[in-house]
Amino acid sequence: MSNTPEQRAVQKTRLERLAAHQSNYWIGFASDPATAVFFVVWDVSRLHAVPGWLVLSYFAGIFNWTLFEYVFHRWIYHRGETLAHAGHRMHHDHPKMLIGMPWFMTTGFLWLLWYVFAYKLEIRYFVTFWAGMVTGYLVYSALHHVHHHFSLRGPWIRKLYAHHQIHHKFENVNFGVTNRFWDHVFGTTYRKQSSVIPAKVSSSSNYLGFIWRLASAAHERWR
Repeated sequence: MSNTPEQRAVQKTRLERLAAHQSNYWIGFASDPATAVFFVVWDVSRLHAVPGWLVLSYFAGIFNWTLFEYVFHRWIYHRGETLAHAGHRMHHDHPKMLIGMPWFMTTGFLWLLWYVFAYKLEIRYFVTFWAGMVTGYLVYSALHHVHHHFSLRGPWIRKLYAHHQIHHKFENVNFGVTNRFWDHVFGTTYRKQSSVIPAKVSSSSNYLGFIWRLASAAHERWR
């Protein structure tokens, strides 16, 4: 394990030490894409998936990841007393540490889904959908690494970089990493006049207000 000052500065449990181990961080970049490829191959070769539905399921998984990313970041990473919250707290304290969920936990969860739904129940397209989710997670992981370790200056990446750096300064806004769409929908985009989300904006209980923000976010994304 690396003996950097940042890592020595944090007292961790055994799982937290594993989450902060550099080998754990990099193993995920190999195990996750291998799992995603296997899922698609299984759907094609063993369950005889129809190509059109296969592609649709895959991209549905990618889109679904964008919402999952927002929900998980906002309500799991920033709340509760879980391993995910503890690891994310470490990340906010030391942004350049190579921290990731223990790779065997995410991989084990994915292979459990495969065993139950694809191997035992033989449900087509289910694991391809999850392959899309895993692809979204890989894009998230790569972009998050870029945000903290590289200085890319393309217009798209620059906007995402600024969006994420603001989140590190004001933790109750800008939860999206790969996109800003769901922050617009849920009203958690940073506003210069205040780092606190007004209650009337952050609440999603107003159905009409939610639909309006969804339409506005779609317009902002595709204009």
